Amino acid sequence: MSTGSLKETLTAVQDELGSLGVEDALAREVLSYRLLIERLGEDGNNDWWDSIVLTETGRDRLEEVTPKTATRSRIELAQRIGRKVEQEHVPEDSLSLFYLGPTAESQIDAELESVVDEEGSFQVLESLSKTIKEPGWSERLVSDAEPVSSATDSTILLGEVNDETDLKSRNTLRDVARRCVLAYGQSTAATLRVPYYAIDR
Repeated sequence: MSTGSLKETLTAVQDELGSLGVEDALAREVLSYRLLIERLGEDGNNDWWDSIVLTETGRDRLEEVTPKTATRSRIELAQRIGRKVEQEHVPEDSLSLFYLGPTAESQIDAELESVVDEEGSFQVLESLSKTIKEPGWSERLVSDAEPVSSATDSTILLGEVNDETDLKSRNTLRDVARRCVLAYGQSTAATLRVPYYAIDR
């Protein structure tokens, strides 16, 4: 599967989130990044975390346990898995793709409240099979973001954000999410590099 196909998958996920009831453009964009990265990191793809939540098996299991809210539960679980792994790597006072600060996370959670359950959601992610052999695969996924230097450490510090102003700025948070996706492009099969921003308090 080519990077072009990843871009098409990302666009399809954004569109699907919209049809499921995620109306806010920033929430839709961030959630689509999270779901794509989560799927790429799952067992059977690049093994960055122990998860099958966005596979067909994962969908079937969630539908058994939470039949009326399986789609929302799936999105929430995918986010929790990514956040847990990131938090194991980055300092406590930081922003990352799966955690953009309390204000942004509250807004995303509020958007998820309105998600409607739809049979067969995220099949485009379920069918995504990609083993990443070379870094730089994320460059065509994100527009209007500064490129990220290659890295060999398990974490990539992308910069610093201000607690007072940046955590409430939608433009800043969008840029943080986009640069984190770009930096995830330094990860390859079985080698995870977690990007983050330090919070200046």
